[in-house]
Amino acid sequence: MNQANLEVLEHKFPHIAEKLKSINSSELRQERVVYERFERDEVWLQAVKELIDESKILFVYGFGQGLSIADLLEEFPDRWLFVYEPDEVSFNSAMTEYDISLLLSHPNLYWISVGDDQLRMLFHLLCSYMQERLAFIGLRKFLEDQIEVLHEVKKEFLTYKGDYQSNKYVENRFRNEWTQNYLYHLHESFTNHSIENMKGAFEGNTAIIVSSGPSLTEDIEWIRKISKHALIIAAGSSVQALMKHGIEPHLCVIMDGHEINNKIFSNEETLRPTLLFTSSSYFEISQRKEKNKIYSIMENDQVSQYFLQINKSNLLMLPTPTVAGTAIQSAIFLGAKQVVFAGQDLSYPGQKVYSDGVEHFSQDTKVEMLQRAVRQIKNVQGGINSTDSSFMFMKESIESLIKYFNHIKFYNSTSLGAVIEGAPFKPINEIYEGLKGELVEKDVIKNWMEDHPVEINHKQFASVTARIELVISDVRHLKTEISVIRKLINNIEWLSRTKPLKCHNVIFDIEEKWGIIVNREWFAPIFESLVPLQLGRFDRMLPTIVVEQNIIIKASYIREYLGGILEELEAQLPHLEELLLESRRRMVSIHNIMDA
Repeated sequence: MNQANLEVLEHKFPHIAEKLKSINSSELRQERVVYERFERDEVWLQAVKELIDESKILFVYGFGQGLSIADLLEEFPDRWLFVYEPDEVSFNSAMTEYDISLLLSHPNLYWISVGDDQLRMLFHLLCSYMQERLAFIGLRKFLEDQIEVLHEVKKEFLTYKGDYQSNKYVENRFRNEWTQNYLYHLHESFTNHSIENMKGAFEGNTAIIVSSGPSLTEDIEWIRKISKHALIIAAGSSVQALMKHGIEPHLCVIMDGHEINNKIFSNEETLRPTLLFTSSSYFEISQRKEKNKIYSIMENDQVSQYFLQINKSNLLMLPTPTVAGTAIQSAIFLGAKQVVFAGQDLSYPGQKVYSDGVEHFSQDTKVEMLQRAVRQIKNVQGGINSTDSSFMFMKESIESLIKYFNHIKFYNSTSLGAVIEGAPFKPINEIYEGLKGELVEKDVIKNWMEDHPVEINHKQFASVTARIELVISDVRHLKTEISVIRKLINNIEWLSRTKPLKCHNVIFDIEEKWGIIVNREWFAPIFESLVPLQLGRFDRMLPTIVVEQNIIIKASYIREYLGGILEELEAQLPHLEELLLESRRRMVSIHNIMDA
């Protein structure tokens, strides 16, 4: 590869540099390389101009040798380009044959993704920065030869965008609960086993993931029989039904952060099994259970990852819209080689909502759920069940996990439930016949935990405590810093009309002071959890603010968007300080135990 190109890639696009290391140079066959016309393609550029209109963000399908990309950057200097090249070999050829380091360094060439596995990364960034309009364009070669593929990618992006926006609204709705749970669980990471430390502890077992669907009522006695031969893992509220029938699961998994989940575990019986709780789970549940607990951190929990100083190389739970997804991952991390679903209806067979014994929702709520079940889905018996968009989303997430963990065998034993792709239906009696030669102790997980007592990492404990103290101190200083910037912002619209040169200087000062705030290591983890929608709105507007040349319009944007986010941040500071102080108090309580 050209050395100048490699240096830029390693600095600006390290995800590509790392990927290209695995490309075999013998694969560089000429027929796979997309060659572009050397002459400027005026007809194509005119078509692009008509298409993009006022869009500031351009999705470009194809990179080629970079000639068309260079033309776009020259023709549209106020736009940001997000480029997707589907063929790694073709892209590697361009990096090898030509020195295009200046093009790669261009500030408006914002992102490049190469190959299928980097496409969703690009989608995520597009959703973060795009406003209402996105221009979706392709290089001429792709428009002529692969237009259907372009349409499919655009359709895939629109689906991703819908999910992204839905997730952002969910994050915003539960922002306070989740941030509270993250901070209030920090001390428990030192006193409980982690799923990472228990990885592979029960290698080769089968795990039965028990959910709360209506089919569980029919299969409950089979679950009792199987409990001697496989790990029984209750996903959230299904523990109610199991305990009501005298079946204590080997493990109960919780991840939901809302207070309503407290009702499920208000009965002491439901807290008897070993509890795996994630950092997002409602803090009072694990708080009431004294021992036999396993702690796990969610991949999207940037707060805990910052304070505990862990990263993606650690064992993190992939977020899913259903606790069954967390239970699946728990089983696999503990060493299960076969996973079986029970009570995973993902629909309303016979117009029933939950299994008998699951009682945390009122009758009125159940009626409302059934009224929303306007979609239909094929069930494992060949019939049709009513379902809703929420269950469809859960089904897709489970199927994604099945694809992700493709080395694991999955079966669906849910007698009346929806078909789950990748988990063929197998009646629970047949599951039992295949397992009855294996034995699993009743307290196998509890016994392992007793044999491997937790050792508190004193060095890490001191580091986390110091980090909490730092953020508490910083939050108190932040109010003054925000106030200073807001005073500057209040003047810039007037200055933009009367003293434009001074306005430029004030804007530079604002940007410098704002940079000091956002470049704090803790800023993004905490405030992206507390104010996700507001920060997302500002991020989407940022390209427009950056490239705007009219000082009056630029000043107006800064007042509206940066001023708005500053106001929101300032409003959150008292609440954030309260959460941090309580988190510190909990850490101190552990310190007292350590000293005792």
